[in-house]
Amino acid sequence: MTTKLSILILHRLGETRSWRESMADKELCLPRFAPDHNYLVHDFGLPLPDYVKGIAFDAIVLTQTFLGSRQDPGLRARLEIVYGDLLRSSSFKIALPQDDYTCSGILDRWMSDWHVDVVYPVCVNDWDALYPNYSKTGKLKQGFTGYINDDLIASTNSLRTISERLTDVAYRAANLSPVFGRMGQIKIEFGERFLKVATGLPLQIDVSTRQQDTILGTRWYDFIANTRCMLGVKSGSSLLDPDGLINERVFRYLLRHPKASYKEVEAACFQGQDGQYEFTMISPRNLECALFGTVQILTPGHYGDFLQPWEHYIPLEPDMSNFADVAPLLQDHAYLQAMAARCRDSMLSYPQLRYRNHVAELIEEIQNHTRFTDAERANSVPLIERHRREMVELAPAFWRKQRLVTKARQTLGDMGLRRLKYWFKDRIDRQTVKVQS
Repeated sequence: MTTKLSILILHRLGETRSWRESMADKELCLPRFAPDHNYLVHDFGLPLPDYVKGIAFDAIVLTQTFLGSRQDPGLRARLEIVYGDLLRSSSFKIALPQDDYTCSGILDRWMSDWHVDVVYPVCVNDWDALYPNYSKTGKLKQGFTGYINDDLIASTNSLRTISERLTDVAYRAANLSPVFGRMGQIKIEFGERFLKVATGLPLQIDVSTRQQDTILGTRWYDFIANTRCMLGVKSGSSLLDPDGLINERVFRYLLRHPKASYKEVEAACFQGQDGQYEFTMISPRNLECALFGTVQILTPGHYGDFLQPWEHYIPLEPDMSNFADVAPLLQDHAYLQAMAARCRDSMLSYPQLRYRNHVAELIEEIQNHTRFTDAERANSVPLIERHRREMVELAPAFWRKQRLVTKARQTLGDMGLRRLKYWFKDRIDRQTVKVQS
């Protein structure tokens, strides 16, 4: 009989009601798709009981949301205080980061200092630039921003045909900071430019970059399934910001010049640095659209070598220069249906994109490197159960309180408070310069 492993999953997904389904699958892939082991799943925000530090974990899994705390000094401080001992324990450790290029220097130091055993970057290139120290001593294996769930495959075996769908072209994108370089800016510009060139065409278009139009949970799958074509761009960044200094400069510059263009911000904050790298990867949306039979209209480029132009997606230049070639295809339902089928079949042919294979690989890594005996594991089970019971009781009140805090911050204007802090900081800096001069 296979030994039941004891595994700690550290995440920062927050309250369940705010979870994105695809994100939850990725963060909790082990307990969801390999449920026969003993898991202690803990959210970064919740109090960590002292007894957890004494549990003999076969592995500690550091998810992308947990590692995302590197971007905030306050969260980094809390991570060290609350989780430092665990992260430096002798347990086998697996890191599943995302957006490796954001504060990559901090991530690299963490992986080295915590002696993480294996890291799964999602970027497909330049690992030596992202992990200059860890890459010399640690183990790096290709990871992905998302994987395909077998249950989702089964639920999408019967789909609406292209002709039965109501929306011709859809798009959702966040208004990204300039810290992601030109690649980040294209996300917003692509949707806006499409709206301009498509005006007047007999198409049902649902394109938005407003935060209030974000679609959460399983409603996102319904949205894709009712869409014929989805716009998209390469995911990633063309700017490397190892210690978050560029982000700091950008925020402070936009505080003083809120209407500054991207070129102005670039000249003031990271002149000559954009475009030195292109960190990219296939995105969860690429997989979701393929699975739901939604044709993708993408900017040409590298999609992890999984998607080829005109075979699996319609290439549309960022400046819309070839829109005249693309426009007639948007109403050719037979053409779109054939492309959607090719793309779905292609995505399903890659075993590395399946959750069952990803999870099997993680379990195998843990089994091959565990440092604990069955007796030590047996002693951990009551404590894991105790944690589960305590969190079930504690979590509702905790998240209610967090919602009140969040609402208060929104009312006061969280960004306004941060702007006020930097305004005072700038005033002090300027006064210091005057005194010194």
